[in-house]
Amino acid sequence: MRGDGSSGDGTSDEPSTLHAGPLQVEGRGDLDFSRAVLEKLYSYPLKRRSIAYLLWLLTGLFGGHRLYLDRTGTGLLMLFTVGGGGLWTLIDVFLIGKMVRKFNADQVQREYEGLAPRQLAFMPAKGEALPSEPYWAAKRSTRVRLVADSIVLMVAAGSMGAFARQSGVYEPIIAVAALIAITLLGTRWDALAELPILRGFDRWAHRLRLFYYTNDPGGALSLAFRQVLAFFAFFRKRRRAEVRLYLQLGAWFTIIFIGLDLIQAFGIGSSGGFNPGSLAVDMFQTFFATYAFAAPIGAILNKHVLLQRSDRVIWVLSAGAVVFMAFGLF
Repeated sequence: MRGDGSSGDGTSDEPSTLHAGPLQVEGRGDLDFSRAVLEKLYSYPLKRRSIAYLLWLLTGLFGGHRLYLDRTGTGLLMLFTVGGGGLWTLIDVFLIGKMVRKFNADQVQREYEGLAPRQLAFMPAKGEALPSEPYWAAKRSTRVRLVADSIVLMVAAGSMGAFARQSGVYEPIIAVAALIAITLLGTRWDALAELPILRGFDRWAHRLRLFYYTNDPGGALSLAFRQVLAFFAFFRKRRRAEVRLYLQLGAWFTIIFIGLDLIQAFGIGSSGGFNPGSLAVDMFQTFFATYAFAAPIGAILNKHVLLQRSDRVIWVLSAGAVVFMAFGLF
Protein backbone atom coordinates (compact mmCIF):
# COMPACT_ATOMS: atom_id res chain seq x y z
CA MET A 1 0.00 0.00 0.00
CA ARG A 2 1.06 3.56 -0.51
CA GLY A 3 2.69 5.70 2.10
CA ASP A 4 3.25 4.79 5.70
CA GLY A 5 -0.25 3.52 6.49
CA SER A 6 -1.88 6.91 6.75
CA SER A 7 -3.49 8.97 4.03
CA GLY A 8 -2.42 12.25 5.61
CA ASP A 9 -6.02 13.31 6.30
CA GLY A 10 -6.66 10.95 9.18
CA THR A 11 -7.94 8.12 7.00
CA SER A 12 -6.32 4.76 7.52
CA ASP A 13 -4.68 3.11 4.54
CA GLU A 14 -5.34 -0.37 5.90
CA PRO A 15 -7.38 -2.65 3.64
CA SER A 16 -11.10 -1.92 3.76
CA THR A 17 -13.86 -4.39 4.47
CA LEU A 18 -14.69 -4.19 0.80
CA HIS A 19 -11.37 -5.59 -0.32
CA ALA A 20 -8.72 -7.27 1.78
CA GLY A 21 -6.53 -7.14 -1.31
CA PRO A 22 -3.44 -9.07 -2.26
CA LEU A 23 -0.42 -8.29 -0.16
CA GLN A 24 2.13 -6.11 -1.88
CA VAL A 25 5.00 -8.24 -3.13
CA GLU A 26 8.45 -6.78 -3.66
CA GLY A 27 9.15 -6.29 -7.35
CA ARG A 28 5.46 -6.06 -8.23
CA GLY A 29 3.14 -3.13 -8.65
CA ASP A 30 0.95 -1.95 -5.81
CA LEU A 31 -2.73 -2.38 -6.76
CA ASP A 32 -3.49 0.10 -3.98
CA PHE A 33 -7.00 -0.96 -3.10
CA SER A 34 -6.35 0.57 0.30
CA ARG A 35 -9.03 2.04 2.52
CA ALA A 36 -7.98 5.59 1.59
CA VAL A 37 -8.25 4.96 -2.15
CA LEU A 38 -11.53 3.06 -1.87
CA GLU A 39 -12.98 5.81 0.30
CA LYS A 40 -12.28 8.22 -2.54
CA LEU A 41 -13.58 5.88 -5.24
CA TYR A 42 -16.62 4.90 -3.18
CA SER A 43 -17.52 8.49 -2.40
CA TYR A 44 -20.74 10.02 -3.70
CA PRO A 45 -19.59 13.25 -5.34
CA LEU A 46 -22.25 15.68 -6.49
CA LYS A 47 -21.98 17.64 -9.70
CA ARG A 48 -21.62 21.40 -9.69
CA ARG A 49 -23.76 23.56 -11.93
CA SER A 50 -20.94 26.06 -12.44
CA ILE A 51 -18.61 23.38 -13.82
CA ALA A 52 -21.37 22.01 -16.06
CA TYR A 53 -21.98 25.47 -17.52
CA LEU A 54 -18.26 26.05 -17.99
CA LEU A 55 -17.94 22.76 -19.88
CA TRP A 56 -20.99 23.71 -21.93
CA LEU A 57 -19.30 26.98 -22.83
CA LEU A 58 -15.97 25.37 -23.75
CA THR A 59 -17.03 21.97 -25.12
CA GLY A 60 -20.80 22.24 -25.57
CA LEU A 61 -20.65 21.45 -29.28
CA PHE A 62 -18.96 18.13 -28.46
CA GLY A 63 -21.05 17.09 -25.46
CA GLY A 64 -18.43 17.66 -22.78
CA HIS A 65 -21.03 18.87 -20.27
CA ARG A 66 -23.13 15.72 -20.81
CA LEU A 67 -20.08 13.49 -20.32
CA TYR A 68 -19.43 15.33 -17.08
CA LEU A 69 -23.02 14.63 -15.98
CA ASP A 70 -22.62 10.92 -16.70
CA ARG A 71 -24.76 11.01 -19.83
CA THR A 72 -22.29 9.14 -22.00
CA GLY A 73 -24.76 8.09 -24.70
CA THR A 74 -26.16 11.54 -25.49
CA GLY A 75 -22.74 13.07 -24.96
CA LEU A 76 -21.32 10.88 -27.71
CA LEU A 77 -24.30 11.69 -29.94
CA MET A 78 -23.55 15.39 -29.50
CA LEU A 79 -19.90 14.73 -30.26
CA PHE A 80 -20.71 13.08 -33.58
CA THR A 81 -23.38 15.59 -34.61
CA VAL A 82 -21.42 18.65 -33.41
CA GLY A 83 -24.13 19.47 -30.94
CA GLY A 84 -26.91 18.75 -33.43
CA GLY A 85 -25.53 21.45 -35.69
CA GLY A 86 -25.35 23.75 -32.68
CA LEU A 87 -29.10 23.65 -32.01
CA TRP A 88 -28.89 20.92 -29.37
CA THR A 89 -26.11 22.83 -27.65
CA LEU A 90 -28.29 25.95 -27.44
CA ILE A 91 -31.21 23.95 -26.03
CA ASP A 92 -28.98 22.32 -23.43
CA VAL A 93 -28.23 25.63 -21.77
CA PHE A 94 -31.80 25.51 -20.45
CA LEU A 95 -31.54 21.85 -19.43
CA ILE A 96 -28.25 21.82 -17.55
CA GLY A 97 -29.79 22.82 -14.23
CA LYS A 98 -32.33 20.00 -14.44
CA MET A 99 -29.65 17.46 -15.43
CA VAL A 100 -27.45 18.48 -12.49
CA ARG A 101 -30.37 18.18 -10.04
CA LYS A 102 -31.32 14.76 -11.43
CA PHE A 103 -27.74 13.44 -11.19
CA ASN A 104 -27.33 14.70 -7.63
CA ALA A 105 -30.70 13.32 -6.52
CA ASP A 106 -29.82 9.89 -7.89
CA GLN A 107 -26.41 9.99 -6.21
CA VAL A 108 -27.96 10.91 -2.86
CA GLN A 109 -30.51 8.12 -3.25
CA ARG A 110 -27.81 5.57 -4.03
CA GLU A 111 -25.89 6.57 -0.91
CA TYR A 112 -29.06 6.33 1.19
CA GLU A 113 -29.81 2.83 -0.14
CA GLY A 114 -26.22 1.66 0.33
CA LEU A 115 -25.66 1.13 -3.39
CA ALA A 116 -22.37 1.82 -5.13
CA PRO A 117 -22.06 5.38 -6.48
CA ARG A 118 -22.89 6.04 -10.11
CA GLN A 119 -19.26 6.00 -11.21
CA LEU A 120 -18.95 2.49 -9.74
CA ALA A 121 -22.40 1.17 -10.62
CA PHE A 122 -20.82 -2.11 -11.77
CA MET A 123 -19.43 -2.79 -8.29
CA PRO A 124 -21.14 -4.27 -5.21
CA ALA A 125 -22.22 -2.13 -2.29
CA LYS A 126 -19.41 -0.74 -0.20
CA GLY A 127 -19.82 -3.07 2.75
CA GLU A 128 -19.74 -6.29 0.74
CA ALA A 129 -16.61 -8.42 0.95
CA LEU A 130 -14.58 -9.43 -2.09
CA PRO A 131 -12.14 -12.35 -2.37
CA SER A 132 -8.47 -11.65 -1.80
CA GLU A 133 -7.78 -12.27 -5.50
CA PRO A 134 -9.87 -12.18 -8.69
CA TYR A 135 -12.03 -15.29 -9.02
CA TRP A 136 -10.62 -15.81 -12.53
CA ALA A 137 -6.94 -15.59 -11.48
CA ALA A 138 -6.14 -19.32 -11.47
CA LYS A 139 -7.66 -19.81 -14.92
CA ARG A 140 -5.82 -16.87 -16.54
CA SER A 141 -2.39 -17.03 -14.90
CA THR A 142 -0.67 -19.79 -16.92
CA ARG A 143 2.37 -19.02 -19.07
CA VAL A 144 0.56 -20.21 -22.19
CA ARG A 145 -2.13 -17.59 -21.63
CA LEU A 146 0.53 -14.95 -21.02
CA VAL A 147 2.13 -15.76 -24.38
CA ALA A 148 -1.26 -15.69 -26.14
CA ASP A 149 -2.14 -12.34 -24.56
CA SER A 150 1.27 -10.96 -25.57
CA ILE A 151 0.64 -11.91 -29.20
CA VAL A 152 -2.76 -10.19 -29.16
CA LEU A 153 -1.19 -7.11 -27.57
CA MET A 154 1.54 -6.86 -30.20
CA VAL A 155 -0.90 -7.41 -33.08
CA ALA A 156 -3.25 -4.73 -31.74
CA ALA A 157 -0.40 -2.25 -31.26
CA GLY A 158 1.09 -2.98 -34.68
CA SER A 159 -2.32 -2.65 -36.34
CA MET A 160 -2.82 0.72 -34.69
CA GLY A 161 0.52 1.94 -36.01
CA ALA A 162 -0.38 0.74 -39.51
CA PHE A 163 -3.76 2.46 -39.27
CA ALA A 164 -2.08 5.74 -38.31
CA ARG A 165 0.39 5.43 -41.19
CA GLN A 166 -2.34 4.80 -43.76
CA SER A 167 -4.88 7.30 -42.48
CA GLY A 168 -2.52 10.05 -41.36
CA VAL A 169 -4.40 10.22 -38.05
CA TYR A 170 -1.88 9.93 -35.24
CA GLU A 171 -3.96 11.05 -32.26
CA PRO A 172 -5.05 7.49 -31.29
CA ILE A 173 -1.40 6.56 -30.82
CA ILE A 174 -1.03 9.40 -28.32
CA ALA A 175 -4.23 8.33 -26.54
CA VAL A 176 -3.22 4.65 -26.26
CA ALA A 177 0.30 5.59 -25.19
CA ALA A 178 -1.33 7.70 -22.48
CA LEU A 179 -3.47 4.69 -21.51
CA ILE A 180 -0.34 2.58 -21.08
CA ALA A 181 1.22 5.30 -18.94
CA ILE A 182 -1.99 5.65 -16.90
CA THR A 183 -2.05 1.90 -16.28
CA LEU A 184 1.51 1.97 -15.01
CA LEU A 185 0.88 5.20 -13.12
CA GLY A 186 -1.63 3.70 -10.71
CA THR A 187 0.67 0.87 -9.64
CA ARG A 188 4.20 2.15 -10.07
CA TRP A 189 4.45 5.96 -9.99
CA ASP A 190 2.65 6.96 -6.80
CA ALA A 191 3.85 10.57 -6.70
CA LEU A 192 2.55 11.40 -10.19
CA ALA A 193 -0.91 10.17 -9.23
CA GLU A 194 -1.25 13.13 -6.86
CA LEU A 195 -0.83 15.79 -9.57
CA PRO A 196 -4.08 17.66 -10.35
CA ILE A 197 -4.74 16.45 -13.92
CA LEU A 198 -3.19 13.01 -13.55
CA ARG A 199 -5.22 12.40 -10.41
CA GLY A 200 -8.38 12.18 -12.50
CA PHE A 201 -6.79 9.70 -14.89
CA ASP A 202 -5.51 7.69 -11.93
CA ARG A 203 -9.01 7.42 -10.50
CA TRP A 204 -10.31 6.33 -13.90
CA ALA A 205 -7.60 3.66 -14.03
CA HIS A 206 -8.61 2.45 -10.56
CA ARG A 207 -12.23 2.15 -11.66
CA LEU A 208 -11.13 0.13 -14.69
CA ARG A 209 -9.00 -2.17 -12.51
CA LEU A 210 -11.86 -2.63 -10.06
CA PHE A 211 -14.09 -3.61 -12.97
CA TYR A 212 -11.64 -6.26 -14.16
CA TYR A 213 -11.10 -7.42 -10.60
CA THR A 214 -14.75 -8.46 -10.38
CA ASN A 215 -15.24 -9.39 -14.06
CA ASP A 216 -13.17 -11.87 -16.05
CA PRO A 217 -11.28 -9.92 -18.78
CA GLY A 218 -11.45 -13.04 -20.95
CA GLY A 219 -8.96 -15.11 -22.89
CA ALA A 220 -6.80 -14.11 -25.83
CA LEU A 221 -9.52 -14.76 -28.41
CA SER A 222 -12.12 -12.55 -26.74
CA LEU A 223 -9.47 -9.86 -26.18
CA ALA A 224 -8.52 -9.93 -29.86
CA PHE A 225 -12.13 -9.24 -30.86
CA ARG A 226 -12.95 -6.82 -28.05
CA GLN A 227 -14.26 -4.24 -30.51
CA VAL A 228 -16.69 -6.67 -32.14
CA LEU A 229 -17.92 -8.02 -28.81
CA ALA A 230 -18.68 -4.46 -27.70
CA PHE A 231 -21.71 -4.48 -30.02
CA PHE A 232 -23.23 -7.24 -27.88
CA ALA A 233 -22.54 -5.41 -24.62
CA PHE A 234 -26.03 -3.92 -24.78
CA PHE A 235 -27.42 -7.24 -23.56
CA ARG A 236 -25.02 -7.53 -20.61
CA LYS A 237 -25.12 -4.86 -17.94
CA ARG A 238 -21.61 -5.37 -16.65
CA ARG A 239 -20.04 -5.43 -20.09
CA ARG A 240 -21.81 -2.16 -20.83
CA ALA A 241 -19.86 -0.74 -17.90
CA GLU A 242 -16.57 -1.80 -19.52
CA VAL A 243 -17.54 -0.32 -22.89
CA ARG A 244 -18.63 2.86 -21.15
CA LEU A 245 -15.29 3.31 -19.42
CA TYR A 246 -13.42 3.08 -22.72
CA LEU A 247 -15.95 5.30 -24.49
CA GLN A 248 -15.35 7.94 -21.83
CA LEU A 249 -11.61 7.73 -22.44
CA GLY A 250 -12.03 7.95 -26.21
CA ALA A 251 -14.49 10.83 -25.99
CA TRP A 252 -12.35 12.96 -23.69
CA PHE A 253 -9.22 12.45 -25.77
CA THR A 254 -11.20 13.25 -28.93
CA ILE A 255 -12.47 16.48 -27.38
CA ILE A 256 -8.92 17.41 -26.33
CA PHE A 257 -7.56 16.81 -29.83
CA ILE A 258 -10.42 18.72 -31.47
CA GLY A 259 -9.76 21.63 -29.14
CA LEU A 260 -6.07 21.64 -30.09
CA ASP A 261 -7.01 21.53 -33.79
CA LEU A 262 -9.36 24.49 -33.37
CA ILE A 263 -6.74 26.48 -31.48
CA GLN A 264 -4.26 25.77 -34.25
CA ALA A 265 -6.78 26.73 -36.94
CA PHE A 266 -7.86 30.01 -35.36
CA GLY A 267 -4.82 30.85 -33.27
CA ILE A 268 -2.55 33.81 -33.68
CA GLY A 269 -0.40 33.50 -36.78
CA SER A 270 -2.53 30.80 -38.34
CA SER A 271 -3.41 30.95 -42.02
CA GLY A 272 -7.10 30.53 -41.23
CA GLY A 273 -7.32 27.36 -43.27
CA PHE A 274 -10.15 25.58 -41.46
CA ASN A 275 -11.84 22.61 -43.10
CA PRO A 276 -14.91 21.40 -41.14
CA GLY A 277 -15.20 18.25 -43.26
CA SER A 278 -11.60 17.25 -42.60
CA LEU A 279 -12.03 17.95 -38.89
CA ALA A 280 -15.15 15.75 -38.77
CA VAL A 281 -13.35 12.85 -40.48
CA ASP A 282 -10.41 13.18 -38.10
CA MET A 283 -12.83 13.25 -35.16
CA PHE A 284 -14.55 10.02 -36.17
CA GLN A 285 -11.29 8.26 -36.95
CA THR A 286 -9.70 9.41 -33.69
CA PHE A 287 -12.62 8.29 -31.55
CA PHE A 288 -13.18 4.89 -33.10
CA ALA A 289 -9.48 4.06 -33.43
CA THR A 290 -8.88 5.08 -29.81
CA TYR A 291 -11.69 2.83 -28.61
CA ALA A 292 -10.86 -0.06 -30.97
CA PHE A 293 -7.22 -0.28 -29.91
CA ALA A 294 -7.48 0.93 -26.31
CA ALA A 295 -9.97 -1.80 -25.34
CA PRO A 296 -7.77 -4.88 -26.00
CA ILE A 297 -4.53 -3.20 -24.93
CA GLY A 298 -6.04 -1.81 -21.73
CA ALA A 299 -7.72 -5.12 -20.88
CA ILE A 300 -4.52 -7.13 -21.35
CA LEU A 301 -2.33 -4.80 -19.31
CA ASN A 302 -4.82 -4.52 -16.46
CA LYS A 303 -5.39 -8.26 -16.53
CA HIS A 304 -1.73 -8.99 -15.86
CA VAL A 305 -1.40 -6.16 -13.36
CA LEU A 306 -4.23 -7.78 -11.38
CA LEU A 307 -2.52 -11.16 -11.69
CA GLN A 308 0.37 -9.48 -9.89
CA ARG A 309 2.91 -10.25 -12.55
CA SER A 310 6.40 -9.04 -11.76
CA ASP A 311 7.39 -5.54 -12.77
CA ARG A 312 9.58 -7.03 -15.48
CA VAL A 313 6.59 -8.73 -17.15
CA ILE A 314 4.43 -5.59 -17.05
CA TRP A 315 7.22 -3.42 -18.42
CA VAL A 316 7.99 -5.92 -21.18
CA LEU A 317 4.33 -6.01 -22.20
CA SER A 318 4.13 -2.21 -22.20
CA ALA A 319 7.41 -1.77 -24.04
CA GLY A 320 6.39 -4.42 -26.58
CA ALA A 321 3.18 -2.52 -27.32
CA VAL A 322 5.11 0.71 -27.90
CA VAL A 323 7.70 -1.02 -30.10
CA PHE A 324 5.06 -2.70 -32.27
CA MET A 325 3.20 0.60 -32.59
CA ALA A 326 6.42 2.10 -33.92
CA PHE A 327 6.95 -0.84 -36.31
CA GLY A 328 3.44 -0.43 -37.70
CA LEU A 329 3.87 3.31 -37.95
CA PHE A 330 7.16 3.23 -39.84
